[in-house]
Amino acid sequence: MIGGYTIWDAYAASILLVPPLLLDYVSSIRRSVLLAPIALKRMDLVKAHWRNHRTRVVIIAILNPLAYILVLHALTFTPVVYVAPTREVSVLLTVLMGSMLLGEGALKRRLAWAVVILCGVAMLATA
Repeated sequence: MIGGYTIWDAYAASILLVPPLLLDYVSSIRRSVLLAPIALKRMDLVKAHWRNHRTRVVIIAILNPLAYILVLHALTFTPVVYVAPTREVSVLLTVLMGSMLLGEGALKRRLAWAVVILCGVAMLATA
């Protein structure tokens, strides 16, 4: 999935010349519209997360779009074959941080799948 929309992002940013900020804005609106019904059904949970994790939520709300915008910007001047593997590595870091820092468990299983992802990244990088 990530590879598929990375190619679309590269096409939109480098061929169609859609500004990265606009791509992120449209993506955020679409995501908000799709997730709003779920959030509204679970409003108690949303409020609890906001109350208990406000600082983390704000940090993620800033860094997540910033990371996406930086990837889109990189796609405007760098071949997708270099950007795509780097983007996939974020999945590996998420797996490791979730298991080690957040104690999500199943580290061996997660690491096994991380190796599969790493193999895919290596194939993309050497293509």
